[in-house]
Amino acid sequence: MSATPSPTAASRAATADPIFGFVLVGVDTTAQSVVAASQARCLCAPEGYLELLAIAETHLAAHAGFNAPHARDELVAAARDELDIVRDLVEPDSFRLVEGSIAEALVAEAKRQSATLVALGASRHRRLTSRLFGGPDLPLLRDAPCSVLVARPGWGGRKPARILVGVDGSPESAVAEEAARALAGRFDCELMPVIALGGKPVENALLRAERDDALLDPRDACAALAMAPEDSLVVLGGRAGERPGRVCAHVAHEARCSVLVVRHVA
Repeated sequence: MSATPSPTAASRAATADPIFGFVLVGVDTTAQSVVAASQARCLCAPEGYLELLAIAETHLAAHAGFNAPHARDELVAAARDELDIVRDLVEPDSFRLVEGSIAEALVAEAKRQSATLVALGASRHRRLTSRLFGGPDLPLLRDAPCSVLVARPGWGGRKPARILVGVDGSPESAVAEEAARALAGRFDCELMPVIALGGKPVENALLRAERDDALLDPRDACAALAMAPEDSLVVLGGRAGERPGRVCAHVAHEARCSVLVVRHVA
């Protein structure tokens, strides 16, 4: 099952908006797919391009032994059914169904099509168990060539009540803050730059005049951002081609709300 994407339309959208122009959404067999697709549609630029990639994890059928062929068919059918549900909800520009592991399929497709944002529903596993049992969030954050949205259901598919962005003076956080301010302007919602002190004195450069809306939090960045309300969106910066930093990895897995990691390309 597929609707072949238009290379021209997708490329044009990605060029017009380097973060929200070409959004690729991972669809699995959980309800989290609906959350990810709804929020991805919300974040997608007004003239952007949205593609759904349903992934049937048919390699898991091997665990069924003699019933493996039947199990594979069931996995494909379940992925197809979930794709139909999500398609009706968000009306994507294109959609496809592939077989493979979720993270690997999304990373490969993002690279092949030069996607600017990949969205996936948050794993039900926490960070430690994700490492043990193969939850897709951490591999996606590690390997994706573009920005990543880890979606949670707090604000559905409408818009976040507020956007919090971690600010620490790095080039990565500057790119994240620029994206967060653009989103807040588009959604007409509250923007809250968060400067986490973690027991350290604040740098004067972080308190520039145009950042008088910043929140100085005495905790470290992990604690300050992971506790954001469920109807919020947390935005963080990350460097393309590198493993997610401690703060990105922790907040993406422990936050109560959706988390957007914006890639900075040096």
